[in-house]
This record gives sequence, C-alpha cells and structure tokens, in this order.
Amino acid sequence: MPTYNDPLYLHPVLHRNLPAICDSIRAALPPGWTVKAVSVHRTPAQQFEIFKKGRVFRNGSWVKVGTTYTTLDGYTKRSRHNTLPATACDIGLFRPDGSYLSSGPEENKIELGANDFGLTWGGSWPGFVDKPHLEVPLEQLFKRSLLHDEALQWQKYLWVSGQYTGMLDGIFGPKSLAALKAATGYDDRTPEAWRKLFETHGPVESLPGLGGFAHLPPV
Repeated sequence: MPTYNDPLYLHPVLHRNLPAICDSIRAALPPGWTVKAVSVHRTPAQQFEIFKKGRVFRNGSWVKVGTTYTTLDGYTKRSRHNTLPATACDIGLFRPDGSYLSSGPEENKIELGANDFGLTWGGSWPGFVDKPHLEVPLEQLFKRSLLHDEALQWQKYLWVSGQYTGMLDGIFGPKSLAALKAATGYDDRTPEAWRKLFETHGPVESLPGLGGFAHLPPV
C-alpha cells in the first residue's frame, strides 16, 4: 500500500510553516539531531489498518484485545491525518546516529513547534497522549470546519487551473467534481490528484491571485 508522507500532502498552514517548525524544535535539542515529518496523510484504508491493531471483530463490532493505537477507524471517525490536505502531521526526532526516537523526554520539545505556530500538540491531550502529533486548530480552518476547509483547498487549485468558476465556498458539489476531472483526470479527491495539482501549480499558499489564505478572488 503506498504511503503519502511527502509534505506536499500537508494543509497549507502546516506546509508553509513546516521548515520553521522543525527548526524551532531542533534548536531545543542537542547538536546533531534531525527533525522531520514522518506521518502526513493516511487514506481511510490505511487508518483502518492502524485501528484494527489490538482488536478483533466479534459479534458485529471491533473489540479491544490488546494494545490499540487509535480510536479512529478512518470511515465513521476520521483522523486529522485522513483529511486531504492533511491537517495534522507527526514529527519524528532522529538521534545524531540516524536512529529514530520512538519515545523519550526529547519528544516534549515538539511542544515548542506547536506553541510557536499556534498549533495543537497531541502531548497536551488528557487521556490519550500523542507527543509526535501536531494539528491545525479548528479556529484556523475555513468556517471552523474540516469538511469545508478541505473542499476549499481543492477549489483554490481548481480555480487557478481555470476549470472551476464557481464560488469558493467549501462545498464540493457537481461543479467542483467536474472541474477536478477536467484538471486532473481523476473522479475523486485522491492523493494522486492532489499531487498532480501541487506539481502543476505549486503550494496552495503560493497560488497566484489568491493572496495565500486570507484573500480569495471575487466570486
């Protein structure tokens, strides 16, 4: 199953700030450490594979029988990694010898990257703690909605491609779908379609005529 850990799959807020986020964390670590995103976008199927770990299907539902890693199955409950572009990423810390830090006090430095850029850090959550995890707060998303914000990012690409002339309203209806097909050849918002648009037009935050995030073209 292909993986989608390239930063190009990140939401514009994360994509434009990722180098500075990593620099902020790296500055707080001993010399020689490397900081980078290690988990970006996951398809629902990939999320479901993680959800199944430590569970068995019994009497019509998935029952915990061991160590589990998420309560989100990717279908009925989506992870922030399942949005496309992804509104979350996991930050990996690598020692000077190149080995990956699976856990340790150094992970607490990831909070610095979150605080410096107004992000939510999974290490501060009550109950389930996820120290590598950073995500964009709802307050920074269009209409404070994952659904509308996700659709809006695609509409920006399709508007710049010249295939979409509707409102940038975050509602991915028939006009948006037709524009997606015309611009990419894909019938759905897949990672492959996103990559094609990214490679053709560049990062969303740099799209010409859109002024980054805050300013949208006349509609």
